[in-house]
Amino acid sequence: MVKPDWSGVFPALCTVTDAKGNLDVAGMRAQVDANIEWGADGVCPGIIAGEFFKFSEDERMDILDATVEAADGRVPVLYGVSHSGTELAIRLAKHAEDRGADGIIAMTPYFSHTPSKAIVLKHIGDICAATELPVMLQDAEDATGIHICPTTYIDLADEHSNLASIKLEGPGTLDKLRDINRLMPGRVSVFGGMAAKLILQEAALGADGTIPSGCLTDIIVDIWAKAKKGDVKGAEKAYARYKPWVDLFHGSPGATAEIEKETLKHRGVIKTATSRSPKIPLTDEGRTRLSQILVDLKLKPE
Repeated sequence: MVKPDWSGVFPALCTVTDAKGNLDVAGMRAQVDANIEWGADGVCPGIIAGEFFKFSEDERMDILDATVEAADGRVPVLYGVSHSGTELAIRLAKHAEDRGADGIIAMTPYFSHTPSKAIVLKHIGDICAATELPVMLQDAEDATGIHICPTTYIDLADEHSNLASIKLEGPGTLDKLRDINRLMPGRVSVFGGMAAKLILQEAALGADGTIPSGCLTDIIVDIWAKAKKGDVKGAEKAYARYKPWVDLFHGSPGATAEIEKETLKHRGVIKTATSRSPKIPLTDEGRTRLSQILVDLKLKPE
């Protein structure tokens, strides 16, 4: 398989719902349009930021359909098929093929911890074998608790030519990025995550792209462009503008989706910031802090 040219900023989309928690298709489409206008190089619906684990299989398919229709070929759509069951992940991958997604993103089966490497190889390998789409492996050790040794990436890439990319997030992100560059240079593209918390370090180490939240994409595009051009001071200055928001995001476990959606609502992209339970609402202090951060950012409304 010819590897896809995935690089740049591929935001992880929120799953927009109305005030009753029902999927808001119009809101999803508006979010896609806004991200493309902000300079996104691709979009990623249905991954952790999209709270895929709170939606039924049919709803997850509807999320993809709305995204593909809204993107309309303007940017690649990488669809999250992560599931605790391999067969169900494959069913979502088949839907992605049928509906015109450009690739899929698959995470390890988050309830299967032992033996870790065998489970990862079998689960991700079966998904790769079942689809002709290029696959991004989402190595989210902080979310799954499953450690993936970099040699596992090599084993999967040797066996499956459509393993095209790896998304790294968690405590070992930078070490794993170095290992990939050393052990399998050029064989897969590498993206960072974690709401672009480590974007400067990842860019400096040669990452191909970043998958941030889908609400401040224009700011991330600016940081990434400066960092990849070697404008260190410019990138650091742009990141300093972003840092208060990402610090609040990572300091608010259980409320991250609310922060993303409140930011999109503030920008006039979506009408409600409702998220399904379980969740931990932002504290009054956190809400006040977010409001001030958004005012300080001087964001242009959509």
